[in-house]
Amino acid sequence: MKPLISFPGIQDRGRRAFRMTPVQDDPVSLRVNGDLVDLEDLSANGVAFISEHELKSGRYDAQLNFTLDEQDFTIFCKVDLIRTHTGSYGGELQEMSSMDERLLSRFILECQKQAILRQRAE
Repeated sequence: MKPLISFPGIQDRGRRAFRMTPVQDDPVSLRVNGDLVDLEDLSANGVAFISEHELKSGRYDAQLNFTLDEQDFTIFCKVDLIRTHTGSYGGELQEMSSMDERLLSRFILECQKQAILRQRAE
């Protein structure tokens, strides 16, 4: 059983996974409703992105592409938009298989490691 960690005075905001902010070195891209979008952040259960196309609240087809251990992966899922501002969107990833969830978690962990190494090099 995983230990429960809580911080006094900090309210839970619902997102229970680490958010990574992709940098140019991170091999990841996102398509929503068939259109390539600019990924702002990514976690194992959600995304934030900027799109040139106007989207309304709802569920959209999504395609997440990334490279892990020199192998390319594509995850086809849905994104349920919960935040829609002009051009800026946030949503939860839905309808992923357990294998897709594990692959995405491994990818995010690798990106975290690379971010730590980049910070140490500075």
